[in-house]
Amino acid sequence: MGTEHEETRWIKELLQKVTLARPPLATSSPLVEAVSSRLGDFFIEGTKRQTAYNDSEIQQVSLLLRQANPRWSKLPRTYITLRTIGCLDVLDAFIDLGFSDHWFPLTERGLPPILAPSRRAQFVAAQNLVMTKSLDLEKGDKGEHCRFRHGESLPLEEKGVLGTGGFGQVDRVLSLISFREYARKRVPRSTIFGGRNAENVKRFIAEIEILKRLKHLHIAEFVGSYTDPKYMGLIMFPVAEMDLSTYLARANAASHKDLRTFFGCLARALEFLHGESVRHKDIKPNNILVNKGNVLFTDFGLAFDFTDAEDSTTVSTVNGMTLKYCAPEVANFEPRNTSSDIWSLGLVFLEMAAVLKGRAAKFVYEFLPEHGSRQAYVRTNIDGMRKLLADLRETSYPTDNVVLIWIQNMLMIQPTLCPTAAALTASIIAAGESGNRGFCGICCMTPDDLSDDFDELSIS
Repeated sequence: MGTEHEETRWIKELLQKVTLARPPLATSSPLVEAVSSRLGDFFIEGTKRQTAYNDSEIQQVSLLLRQANPRWSKLPRTYITLRTIGCLDVLDAFIDLGFSDHWFPLTERGLPPILAPSRRAQFVAAQNLVMTKSLDLEKGDKGEHCRFRHGESLPLEEKGVLGTGGFGQVDRVLSLISFREYARKRVPRSTIFGGRNAENVKRFIAEIEILKRLKHLHIAEFVGSYTDPKYMGLIMFPVAEMDLSTYLARANAASHKDLRTFFGCLARALEFLHGESVRHKDIKPNNILVNKGNVLFTDFGLAFDFTDAEDSTTVSTVNGMTLKYCAPEVANFEPRNTSSDIWSLGLVFLEMAAVLKGRAAKFVYEFLPEHGSRQAYVRTNIDGMRKLLADLRETSYPTDNVVLIWIQNMLMIQPTLCPTAAALTASIIAAGESGNRGFCGICCMTPDDLSDDFDELSIS
């Protein structure tokens, strides 16, 4: 390779940048001197450390670095490894390349080219000093469930509560490894182990196992899970701006364009779920997130995996499910299958349609007690629901009335008359193709498993 090769010049420029940069701890202030001294306690110069660092020690190194060089504080494992092999001078170059502790573990070939070949094997060997269980916490389905003992530090910084539910809490956390923000669902172990609530631990574990294999644009992403002496934790992405219930309460005419696309995207996500042999079992606006114009199903704590079942029909209680949104067969403790999800989504669609038609979502539940059987729930007031659809049909844009047809088909007392999620998605996409308004985002216009056979067009 010649000295003027593009990659060689790029490496030389990075090396010059590091050489010319002022060392982060090379000042004479009392604070920096104190930090430098404390950092020295973690290293024995001239000797090789035999025992691995634990998470608490690594966090202490990060906190010390934050006082002298915040940039370095976000890569404490990289700092320790490079200092151990005497290559701390390339840390800034690593950072410039976008390197982070989240990359561990590394092979020699996976290391940035800025590190000399003679040092690569040393780095790979030294990284074993910082390979703690915390690194597994953000590996998704490729990671392991982490177990933290009493006194062991979690690599998460709490940033505020997002919501509190039946037996747990969801909060915003910052990873001290990748420095990404996540949503964490946390359940006290005292409420899930033993006694009447023993079933809850099964739900929580089932939720983890289901989320691990669900990868879809409109389903919250599984990041990792852990147990510590007090809690079981589930880490998810993204930290959404709000749930659909809040979105509908705040929606105005300017929101309607995005809102229309939610119909197709939610139907496509449900089609994916059912294709993966998963029933959600608790679809409602509070369990649908809205983030940067995207909708995502979340909270699979009641979800049922029927992969190994003879069919998707089961009989169980309504335990935990929101009564307002549950299908008639569920409320009546009768056998149910994927059509119960269709019913629940139909009620969500009904609230969305009310907003599209210039009403508030709560208008649905104000209307029902005044019409039909005067019952508050649609499943016991089908006549009231039909009158509501007729009322909505006469307001606002007629081109939105196609939504009301889907809703009526979804809210059938007889489950076998409800459309499948795939049929529903097809109807929504067809409505857009026939000249009506677009009711599906471009992300969901084609099936999730569409072949790549036609990615390349041949022109004769």
